[in-house]
Amino acid sequence: MRAASLIGLSGLFVTLWSSGWLASQLVMSELDVVTVLNARYLIVLLTLLIIVTTCGHWRRISLPDLLGHMCVGVLSHAIYLTAALSAFQQGASAGLVAFIVTLHPMATALLSGCVNQEKVSARQWKGLLAGTLAVLLLASQNYRHGASGFALALPFMAVLALTLGTLLNRHLELRHQSRNEHPLPVFHVLLIQSAGALMFLLPVGAIQGSISVAYNANQWMLLLWLALVASLGAYAILQLLLRHVHSTRVASLTYLVPPATMLQMYVVFGETMSASDLTGIALAAAGVYWVMTSAHGHGHVREDVREHVRGNAHRSQWKLQNRERKPNFSTLAPTSTVTLSAERRRVLDIEL
Repeated sequence: MRAASLIGLSGLFVTLWSSGWLASQLVMSELDVVTVLNARYLIVLLTLLIIVTTCGHWRRISLPDLLGHMCVGVLSHAIYLTAALSAFQQGASAGLVAFIVTLHPMATALLSGCVNQEKVSARQWKGLLAGTLAVLLLASQNYRHGASGFALALPFMAVLALTLGTLLNRHLELRHQSRNEHPLPVFHVLLIQSAGALMFLLPVGAIQGSISVAYNANQWMLLLWLALVASLGAYAILQLLLRHVHSTRVASLTYLVPPATMLQMYVVFGETMSASDLTGIALAAAGVYWVMTSAHGHGHVREDVREHVRGNAHRSQWKLQNRERKPNFSTLAPTSTVTLSAERRRVLDIEL
Protein backbone atom coordinates (compact mmCIF):
# COMPACT_ATOMS: atom_id res chain seq x y z
CA MET A 1 0.00 0.00 0.00
CA ARG A 2 1.31 3.46 -0.89
CA ALA A 3 2.40 5.92 1.77
CA ALA A 4 -0.27 8.43 0.69
CA SER A 5 -2.98 5.80 1.16
CA LEU A 6 -1.66 4.87 4.60
CA ILE A 7 -1.60 8.51 5.66
CA GLY A 8 -5.13 8.99 4.38
CA LEU A 9 -6.42 5.90 6.19
CA SER A 10 -4.63 6.96 9.38
CA GLY A 11 -6.25 10.37 9.26
CA LEU A 12 -9.66 8.82 8.55
CA PHE A 13 -9.26 6.39 11.46
CA VAL A 14 -8.44 9.21 13.90
CA THR A 15 -11.36 11.30 12.60
CA LEU A 16 -13.93 8.48 12.84
CA TRP A 17 -12.70 7.28 16.21
CA SER A 18 -12.75 10.75 17.74
CA SER A 19 -16.16 11.49 16.22
CA GLY A 20 -17.59 8.79 18.48
CA TRP A 21 -16.96 10.99 21.51
CA LEU A 22 -18.64 13.95 19.87
CA ALA A 23 -21.68 11.95 18.72
CA SER A 24 -22.01 10.38 22.17
CA GLN A 25 -22.09 13.76 23.86
CA LEU A 26 -24.69 14.99 21.38
CA VAL A 27 -27.04 12.02 21.77
CA MET A 28 -26.64 11.85 25.55
CA SER A 29 -28.00 15.35 25.90
CA GLU A 30 -31.38 13.65 25.32
CA LEU A 31 -30.81 9.96 26.26
CA ASP A 32 -29.07 8.20 29.13
CA VAL A 33 -25.89 6.15 28.77
CA VAL A 34 -27.39 2.65 29.03
CA THR A 35 -30.13 3.45 26.51
CA VAL A 36 -27.55 4.72 24.01
CA LEU A 37 -25.28 1.71 24.44
CA ASN A 38 -28.11 -0.84 24.21
CA ALA A 39 -29.38 0.73 20.98
CA ARG A 40 -25.83 1.06 19.62
CA TYR A 41 -24.89 -2.57 20.18
CA LEU A 42 -28.22 -3.92 19.00
CA ILE A 43 -27.56 -2.16 15.68
CA VAL A 44 -23.96 -3.46 15.66
CA LEU A 45 -25.10 -7.02 16.42
CA LEU A 46 -27.77 -7.09 13.70
CA THR A 47 -25.35 -5.60 11.16
CA LEU A 48 -22.65 -8.14 12.04
CA LEU A 49 -25.13 -11.01 11.77
CA ILE A 50 -25.88 -9.93 8.21
CA ILE A 51 -22.17 -9.47 7.35
CA VAL A 52 -21.01 -12.77 8.86
CA THR A 53 -23.85 -14.74 7.26
CA THR A 54 -23.47 -13.10 3.85
CA CYS A 55 -19.68 -13.51 3.76
CA GLY A 56 -19.75 -17.05 5.20
CA HIS A 57 -17.54 -16.15 8.16
CA TRP A 58 -19.17 -18.52 10.64
CA ARG A 59 -16.57 -20.77 12.30
CA ARG A 60 -16.66 -23.42 15.01
CA ILE A 61 -15.28 -22.17 18.31
CA SER A 62 -14.53 -23.96 21.56
CA LEU A 63 -16.46 -23.11 24.71
CA PRO A 64 -13.45 -21.59 26.56
CA ASP A 65 -12.67 -19.33 23.59
CA LEU A 66 -16.34 -18.37 23.26
CA LEU A 67 -16.56 -17.39 26.92
CA GLY A 68 -13.23 -15.59 26.69
CA HIS A 69 -14.30 -13.41 23.78
CA MET A 70 -17.62 -12.68 25.50
CA CYS A 71 -15.67 -11.50 28.57
CA VAL A 72 -13.63 -9.27 26.27
CA GLY A 73 -16.90 -7.78 25.04
CA VAL A 74 -18.06 -7.11 28.59
CA LEU A 75 -14.78 -5.43 29.56
CA SER A 76 -13.68 -3.67 26.36
CA HIS A 77 -17.12 -2.63 25.13
CA ALA A 78 -19.77 -2.59 27.86
CA ILE A 79 -17.91 -1.53 31.02
CA TYR A 80 -15.40 0.60 29.13
CA LEU A 81 -18.02 2.67 27.31
CA THR A 82 -20.41 2.80 30.27
CA ALA A 83 -17.72 4.28 32.51
CA ALA A 84 -16.32 6.63 29.86
CA LEU A 85 -19.68 7.97 28.67
CA SER A 86 -21.04 8.29 32.22
CA ALA A 87 -18.24 10.77 32.87
CA PHE A 88 -19.92 13.13 30.38
CA GLN A 89 -23.11 13.21 32.40
CA GLN A 90 -21.11 13.81 35.57
CA GLY A 91 -19.51 16.98 34.19
CA ALA A 92 -16.23 15.86 32.59
CA SER A 93 -15.44 17.27 29.15
CA ALA A 94 -15.20 15.04 26.09
CA GLY A 95 -11.60 16.11 25.51
CA LEU A 96 -10.54 15.07 29.01
CA VAL A 97 -12.35 11.71 28.78
CA ALA A 98 -10.80 10.96 25.39
CA PHE A 99 -7.38 11.98 26.68
CA ILE A 100 -7.47 9.77 29.78
CA VAL A 101 -8.86 6.78 27.89
CA THR A 102 -6.06 6.95 25.32
CA LEU A 103 -3.56 6.24 28.08
CA HIS A 104 -4.71 2.65 27.73
CA PRO A 105 -1.84 1.52 25.40
CA MET A 106 0.77 2.57 27.96
CA ALA A 107 -1.15 0.89 30.78
CA THR A 108 -1.44 -2.25 28.67
CA ALA A 109 2.29 -2.23 27.91
CA LEU A 110 3.12 -1.84 31.59
CA LEU A 111 0.78 -4.60 32.82
CA SER A 112 1.71 -6.90 29.95
CA GLY A 113 5.36 -6.51 30.88
CA CYS A 114 4.63 -7.46 34.48
CA VAL A 115 2.60 -10.50 33.43
CA ASN A 116 5.21 -11.67 30.89
CA GLN A 117 8.17 -10.96 33.19
CA GLU A 118 9.55 -8.36 30.78
CA LYS A 119 11.57 -5.40 32.03
CA VAL A 120 10.41 -1.81 31.66
CA SER A 121 13.35 0.38 30.65
CA ALA A 122 14.24 3.69 32.26
CA ARG A 123 13.19 5.45 29.06
CA GLN A 124 9.75 3.87 29.26
CA TRP A 125 9.37 4.83 32.92
CA LYS A 126 10.16 8.42 31.89
CA GLY A 127 7.45 8.25 29.25
CA LEU A 128 4.92 6.81 31.68
CA LEU A 129 5.72 9.57 34.16
CA ALA A 130 5.25 12.25 31.48
CA GLY A 131 1.89 10.76 30.52
CA THR A 132 0.80 10.64 34.17
CA LEU A 133 1.77 14.29 34.68
CA ALA A 134 -0.23 15.24 31.58
CA VAL A 135 -3.32 13.47 32.90
CA LEU A 136 -2.96 15.07 36.35
CA LEU A 137 -2.60 18.49 34.74
CA LEU A 138 -5.78 18.18 32.66
CA ALA A 139 -7.69 16.51 35.49
CA SER A 140 -6.81 19.29 37.93
CA GLN A 141 -7.98 21.92 35.44
CA ASN A 142 -11.32 20.15 34.96
CA TYR A 143 -11.70 19.66 38.71
CA ARG A 144 -11.30 23.39 39.28
CA HIS A 145 -13.87 24.05 36.57
CA GLY A 146 -16.59 22.09 38.38
CA ALA A 147 -16.10 18.40 37.48
CA SER A 148 -16.55 16.13 40.50
CA GLY A 149 -14.00 13.62 41.73
CA PHE A 150 -16.33 10.78 40.70
CA ALA A 151 -16.56 12.19 37.17
CA LEU A 152 -12.76 12.25 36.95
CA ALA A 153 -12.47 8.71 38.34
CA LEU A 154 -14.82 7.18 35.76
CA PRO A 155 -12.41 7.53 32.77
CA PHE A 156 -9.71 5.77 34.78
CA MET A 157 -12.17 2.94 35.46
CA ALA A 158 -12.73 2.81 31.70
CA VAL A 159 -8.97 2.56 31.11
CA LEU A 160 -8.73 -0.33 33.60
CA ALA A 161 -11.59 -2.24 31.94
CA LEU A 162 -10.18 -1.65 28.45
CA THR A 163 -6.69 -2.71 29.56
CA LEU A 164 -7.94 -5.94 31.13
CA GLY A 165 -10.00 -6.67 28.03
CA THR A 166 -6.97 -6.06 25.80
CA LEU A 167 -4.77 -8.38 27.87
CA LEU A 168 -7.43 -11.10 27.77
CA ASN A 169 -7.84 -10.64 24.03
CA ARG A 170 -4.07 -10.93 23.56
CA HIS A 171 -4.03 -14.08 25.69
CA LEU A 172 -6.70 -15.67 23.50
CA GLU A 173 -4.78 -14.71 20.36
CA LEU A 174 -1.53 -16.17 21.71
CA ARG A 175 -3.32 -19.38 22.61
CA HIS A 176 -4.67 -19.68 19.05
CA GLN A 177 -1.20 -19.16 17.60
CA SER A 178 0.49 -21.58 19.99
CA ARG A 179 -1.94 -24.27 18.82
CA ASN A 180 -1.24 -23.41 15.16
CA GLU A 181 -4.93 -22.66 14.59
CA HIS A 182 -6.29 -20.32 11.96
CA PRO A 183 -7.52 -17.08 13.55
CA LEU A 184 -11.24 -16.47 13.62
CA PRO A 185 -12.59 -13.93 11.09
CA VAL A 186 -12.53 -10.41 12.51
CA PHE A 187 -16.27 -9.83 12.14
CA HIS A 188 -17.05 -13.18 13.78
CA VAL A 189 -14.94 -12.19 16.80
CA LEU A 190 -16.58 -8.77 16.94
CA LEU A 191 -19.99 -10.44 16.74
CA ILE A 192 -19.21 -12.58 19.80
CA GLN A 193 -17.86 -9.59 21.70
CA SER A 194 -20.94 -7.51 20.85
CA ALA A 195 -23.17 -10.33 22.11
CA GLY A 196 -21.18 -10.39 25.35
CA ALA A 197 -21.56 -6.63 25.72
CA LEU A 198 -25.33 -6.89 25.27
CA MET A 199 -25.55 -9.68 27.86
CA PHE A 200 -24.20 -7.11 30.32
CA LEU A 201 -26.05 -4.03 29.04
CA LEU A 202 -29.56 -5.46 28.53
CA PRO A 203 -30.08 -6.56 32.17
CA VAL A 204 -28.76 -3.20 33.40
CA GLY A 205 -31.16 -1.43 31.06
CA ALA A 206 -34.05 -3.64 32.19
CA ILE A 207 -33.33 -2.86 35.84
CA GLN A 208 -33.17 0.87 35.12
CA GLY A 209 -36.16 0.72 32.79
CA SER A 210 -34.18 2.47 30.08
CA ILE A 211 -34.70 0.06 27.16
CA SER A 212 -36.55 1.83 24.38
CA VAL A 213 -36.75 2.02 20.59
CA ALA A 214 -38.86 5.20 20.42
CA TYR A 215 -36.32 7.69 19.05
CA ASN A 216 -36.72 10.72 16.86
CA ALA A 217 -34.97 11.12 13.50
CA ASN A 218 -32.02 13.06 14.94
CA GLN A 219 -31.42 10.45 17.63
CA TRP A 220 -31.58 7.63 15.07
CA MET A 221 -28.99 9.38 12.93
CA LEU A 222 -26.61 9.75 15.87
CA LEU A 223 -27.13 6.13 16.98
CA LEU A 224 -26.50 4.85 13.45
CA TRP A 225 -23.35 6.97 13.27
CA LEU A 226 -22.10 5.53 16.56
CA ALA A 227 -22.86 1.96 15.51
CA LEU A 228 -21.85 1.90 11.85
CA VAL A 229 -19.16 4.59 11.68
CA ALA A 230 -17.57 4.93 15.13
CA SER A 231 -17.75 1.19 15.86
CA LEU A 232 -17.69 -0.86 12.65
CA GLY A 233 -16.07 1.72 10.35
CA ALA A 234 -13.19 2.71 12.61
CA TYR A 235 -12.60 -0.91 13.63
CA ALA A 236 -12.42 -2.06 9.99
CA ILE A 237 -9.88 0.67 9.16
CA LEU A 238 -7.88 -0.33 12.23
CA GLN A 239 -7.65 -3.92 11.01
CA LEU A 240 -6.66 -2.75 7.53
CA LEU A 241 -3.87 -0.59 8.95
CA LEU A 242 -2.58 -3.49 11.06
CA ARG A 243 -2.04 -5.50 7.86
CA HIS A 244 0.34 -2.90 6.42
CA VAL A 245 1.76 -0.91 9.37
CA HIS A 246 3.60 -2.03 12.50
CA SER A 247 1.22 -2.41 15.41
CA THR A 248 3.04 0.12 17.62
CA ARG A 249 2.64 2.82 14.98
CA VAL A 250 -1.05 2.04 14.69
CA ALA A 251 -1.41 2.16 18.48
CA SER A 252 0.29 5.55 18.57
CA LEU A 253 -2.51 6.95 16.37
CA THR A 254 -4.88 6.77 19.34
CA TYR A 255 -2.91 9.55 20.99
CA LEU A 256 -4.03 11.87 18.20
CA VAL A 257 -7.65 11.31 19.26
CA PRO A 258 -7.70 13.89 22.11
CA PRO A 259 -6.50 16.80 19.92
CA ALA A 260 -8.94 15.73 17.19
CA THR A 261 -11.77 15.50 19.74
CA MET A 262 -10.92 18.90 21.22
CA LEU A 263 -10.86 20.41 17.72
CA GLN A 264 -14.26 18.92 16.91
CA MET A 265 -15.64 20.17 20.24
CA TYR A 266 -14.34 23.63 19.37
CA VAL A 267 -16.04 23.56 15.96
CA VAL A 268 -19.38 22.15 17.18
CA PHE A 269 -19.74 23.44 20.75
CA GLY A 270 -17.27 26.33 20.78
CA GLU A 271 -15.16 24.79 23.58
CA THR A 272 -11.73 26.40 23.68
CA MET A 273 -8.38 24.79 24.39
CA SER A 274 -6.46 26.47 27.19
CA ALA A 275 -2.72 26.65 27.64
CA SER A 276 -2.98 23.79 30.15
CA ASP A 277 -4.72 21.62 27.55
CA LEU A 278 -1.96 22.29 25.03
CA THR A 279 0.72 21.61 27.66
CA GLY A 280 -0.94 18.33 28.58
CA ILE A 281 -1.07 17.25 24.94
CA ALA A 282 2.63 18.11 24.51
CA LEU A 283 3.55 16.12 27.62
CA ALA A 284 1.50 13.15 26.42
CA ALA A 285 3.14 13.27 22.98
CA ALA A 286 6.59 13.27 24.61
CA GLY A 287 5.62 10.38 26.86
CA VAL A 288 4.33 8.33 23.93
CA TYR A 289 7.51 9.03 21.97
CA TRP A 290 9.71 7.84 24.85
CA VAL A 291 7.64 4.71 25.45
CA MET A 292 7.25 3.71 21.82
CA THR A 293 10.87 4.37 20.76
CA SER A 294 12.52 2.47 23.62
CA ALA A 295 15.15 0.04 22.33
CA HIS A 296 14.17 -2.59 24.91
CA GLY A 297 10.49 -1.77 25.17
CA HIS A 298 7.31 -3.38 24.06
CA GLY A 299 7.19 -1.86 20.61
CA HIS A 300 7.81 -5.07 18.70
CA VAL A 301 4.55 -6.75 19.58
CA ARG A 302 4.56 -9.25 16.74
CA GLU A 303 8.16 -10.29 17.52
CA ASP A 304 7.12 -10.86 21.15
CA VAL A 305 4.24 -13.01 19.95
CA ARG A 306 6.56 -15.06 17.76
CA GLU A 307 8.94 -15.60 20.68
CA HIS A 308 6.01 -16.66 22.86
CA VAL A 309 4.83 -19.17 20.25
CA ARG A 310 8.39 -20.42 19.67
CA GLY A 311 8.83 -20.93 23.40
CA ASN A 312 5.60 -22.92 23.65
CA ALA A 313 6.64 -25.02 20.64
CA HIS A 314 10.07 -25.78 22.12
CA ARG A 315 8.54 -26.72 25.47
CA SER A 316 5.99 -29.00 23.79
CA GLN A 317 8.73 -30.67 21.70
CA TRP A 318 10.92 -31.16 24.78
CA LYS A 319 8.05 -32.78 26.69
CA LEU A 320 7.31 -35.07 23.73
CA GLN A 321 10.95 -36.17 23.41
CA ASN A 322 11.25 -36.83 27.13
CA ARG A 323 8.03 -38.79 27.06
CA GLU A 324 9.45 -40.94 24.23
CA ARG A 325 12.75 -41.44 26.08
CA LYS A 326 11.12 -42.28 29.38
CA PRO A 327 11.82 -45.94 30.21
CA ASN A 328 8.95 -48.32 30.56
CA PHE A 329 9.49 -49.76 34.01
CA SER A 330 6.52 -52.05 33.66
CA THR A 331 8.43 -54.07 31.04
CA LEU A 332 11.83 -53.81 32.71
CA ALA A 333 10.71 -55.01 36.11
CA PRO A 334 9.72 -58.58 35.11
CA THR A 335 12.94 -58.98 33.08
CA SER A 336 15.05 -57.93 36.04
CA THR A 337 13.17 -60.34 38.26
CA VAL A 338 13.69 -63.21 35.82
CA THR A 339 17.42 -62.40 35.51
CA LEU A 340 17.89 -62.35 39.25
CA SER A 341 15.96 -65.54 39.64
CA ALA A 342 18.18 -67.30 37.04
CA GLU A 343 21.36 -66.08 38.74
CA ARG A 344 20.03 -67.22 42.07
CA ARG A 345 19.35 -70.67 40.63
CA ARG A 346 22.91 -70.85 39.23
CA VAL A 347 24.34 -69.94 42.61
CA LEU A 348 22.21 -72.57 44.26
CA ASP A 349 23.33 -75.18 41.68
CA ILE A 350 27.00 -74.38 42.39
CA GLU A 351 26.45 -74.62 46.13
CA LEU A 352 24.74 -77.93 45.67
